[in-house]
Amino acid sequence: MNNAAANGTGMTGQPVRSLQYMLNQLAIHDPKLIRLTVDGIFGERTLEAVMVFQREYHPPVTGVVDMGTWDAIRSAYYQAEMQYGFPPPLNVLPCGTYTADEGQECPPVLIVQAMFVSLSKVMNNFSPCKMSSCNDGETPANIRIVQQLAGLPVTGVLDRPTWAYLVQLYQALVTRA
Repeated sequence: MNNAAANGTGMTGQPVRSLQYMLNQLAIHDPKLIRLTVDGIFGERTLEAVMVFQREYHPPVTGVVDMGTWDAIRSAYYQAEMQYGFPPPLNVLPCGTYTADEGQECPPVLIVQAMFVSLSKVMNNFSPCKMSSCNDGETPANIRIVQQLAGLPVTGVLDRPTWAYLVQLYQALVTRA
């Protein structure tokens, strides 16, 4: 077996793209690592990135992506995703048609109230809610504001369309701010 085949140089395809993607994501948060173009070609730059990763995290430095190196890269990537990546979406409303009428108590309303507390710090429209898991007090008034902004029927009732717009508003104004 020649040296090129042993270290992967010249290999192409999805496994190489996956390797490059993971190494590139790691390099975003670790300046010692090398940024790559994800092109699916195991060339000199990818070889260098593998060797730098091995030097920093998984000796010995061989340039070969064997199972141990692959597992080390994958493990480091998953840890970085947990720390830096986008969290998975949270579905809080029960499946199917769902509403929380004014005065109704239910656990998803507590999450909505927490969102309104954060939104009230960046938008004058909203008032902080009492954290009660009950759609009462300032909560239905804030829900009506969301519905008005979204062009939805203004009812004060928490439903799926209201939740969907509230999440977009929260992401735009709180999590991305």
